[in-house]
Amino acid sequence: MRHLLLTLAALAFGMTTAIAADEPIKLLIITGDEYHDWQATTKALKGFLSKDGKIDVSVTTTPAKDLTDENLAKYDVLLLNYKDTAKGTDETKWSDANKAALLKAVHDGKGLVIYHFASSAFTNPNWVEFEKIVGGWRTQGFHGPAHEFKVKKTAEKHPISEGLPNEFDHNLDELYQNSMMVPGAVVLATAYSDPDKPKGTGKDEPIIWVNQYGKGRVYVNALGHDPNAISDPNYQAWMRHGIEWVGGMR
Repeated sequence: MRHLLLTLAALAFGMTTAIAADEPIKLLIITGDEYHDWQATTKALKGFLSKDGKIDVSVTTTPAKDLTDENLAKYDVLLLNYKDTAKGTDETKWSDANKAALLKAVHDGKGLVIYHFASSAFTNPNWVEFEKIVGGWRTQGFHGPAHEFKVKKTAEKHPISEGLPNEFDHNLDELYQNSMMVPGAVVLATAYSDPDKPKGTGKDEPIIWVNQYGKGRVYVNALGHDPNAISDPNYQAWMRHGIEWVGGMR
């Protein structure tokens, strides 16, 4: 019965992929060229996401080879821990075909998770379609020194935030500011940027939001700069809920 309900819910939201209740979500972390410590953050993400068996986590550090229609068809959710840099190799630089494969996968119903600084990927030159889907840091975003801050739910009712605390004190982390909000994006959580701190804006800054691209659900979480920030149990709950939602399990 639960499988039937999940299938009907997925179809109602226009998703092409429905996952049986007793099957793990198949998640692919796409990484390998990002000036943050992607090795450490990928390990931390995989560690907490896979610990209860509900999410089956795979990793590619060679997106140039693995971002194909055939390979992406194996997964339910794609998580981007990636920022293209001058240090990229032939195995990490995305071709036009790689980009087209990602867009097609999400448009046809795969879930997409944008982790932290990945919202700044593909800005030089600007990948316009990616920007329309994700928004976020792009080129206008910034942050001050890492510090502890409070994360607050918005008034938006959503399956991701359902059951999570209205607010929590987050570990030492970067608070992203001036993020680009694209049409259709729905903000689920914010953090107040204290104007008494360096680069503080005095505003509630969006840090977690969702969007839709074709039949695919998109979840953006700007938190989690390093393993210490990722270790926050509340952050982990938000990430798990986000992955479950884009994967059709919420």
